[in-house]
Amino acid sequence: MKFKIFLVFILFASCTAGDDSDVSVVDTTIQTTSTTAIESESTTTTEAVISYVFDIEKMSPLTGKEIPPELWLNRPKRVIAFKIDNNINARPQSGLQEADSVYEILVEGGMTRFLALFLDNTSKYLGPIRSARPTDPTVIRPFDATLVVSGATDGLIPSIRELGVPVLEEVNSPAMFRIGSRKAPHNLYADTELVRGVIDSKGYKFLQPGPNPLYPFGFDQTNWESGANKITIKYSEYTTVIWKKDGEKYSRFIIDAYSSDKEAVAHNFISQDGNYSDILSTESIVVIQGALYKDKATTLPSILTVGIGDLFIFNNGKYTQGTWRRTDITEPFEFYDINQNPIEVPPSSQWIHIVPNEGQISWSNS
Repeated sequence: MKFKIFLVFILFASCTAGDDSDVSVVDTTIQTTSTTAIESESTTTTEAVISYVFDIEKMSPLTGKEIPPELWLNRPKRVIAFKIDNNINARPQSGLQEADSVYEILVEGGMTRFLALFLDNTSKYLGPIRSARPTDPTVIRPFDATLVVSGATDGLIPSIRELGVPVLEEVNSPAMFRIGSRKAPHNLYADTELVRGVIDSKGYKFLQPGPNPLYPFGFDQTNWESGANKITIKYSEYTTVIWKKDGEKYSRFIIDAYSSDKEAVAHNFISQDGNYSDILSTESIVVIQGALYKDKATTLPSILTVGIGDLFIFNNGKYTQGTWRRTDITEPFEFYDINQNPIEVPPSSQWIHIVPNEGQISWSNS
């Protein structure tokens, strides 16, 4: 049996020097072709070809999925990353289930916070929104996302902007609002479309004709293995996330040492009117491990996302593992299996865990 992968990543960039109002022009195409040849004793050969071509005009760079044709025209070009609270007093959150994809990153106290990425999807009620952390710009810089936060430690936001990431802090407008049913700082919410309007009015830069993909998407799972119906991700002694396969998705559970619940409980979201609640879910889970360090300027715990580190990907009960690589925060992550072959991530909703090397990742069939 012979197996070949050809990965072509064509990147043409034209940048105009200037301030945050500059627009970078990028035409990105990713084509993945997998060819499997099966040779029998009678010398007959059968070939099955699976080809995936990323088209920025017709596919989501945050999921790799095709978008409906009626959305091809006049769709947004700018990714917006909202920093979402995950303190016990912030749960259940709202709007996470509507994000295109989500990053989850370790913060102080052994807890995590989210970056909810929005491009094609929208939410009228997203939150609670919290403050920025040093790791945030390093993972959203490749696709020129604008970061939306409640604020940050003194000096951090100017540092984030110096890295080329526009930042929108809490604004006094209908786009961002405080709710009375929760206490500050766990009560800032947003309408993503109204926030997009505020950002557009400020002229922040973004990529044309659209953002770079998170990473190479594709359908090849030749070297993936079965046995990943339950995934456990231990960030720290205080936070453990558990994903359980439910149909073609994984449902999310959490063990929070700050909670009175000592066992895993369903991590739900809730609607604005409070009349609807359900468990958070995703189709694919990507785990990126990096070195834990203290940011010099803020002393906040941060995770290194440049260099090389361990990688785990889960989708529909299957998994693969290997390494991630990149040399600069402006570059997208590259994924390789244990044989140094490029890994394709199935087009699907993505929940991306940024976990310290000290964290623990395990999985099982049950």
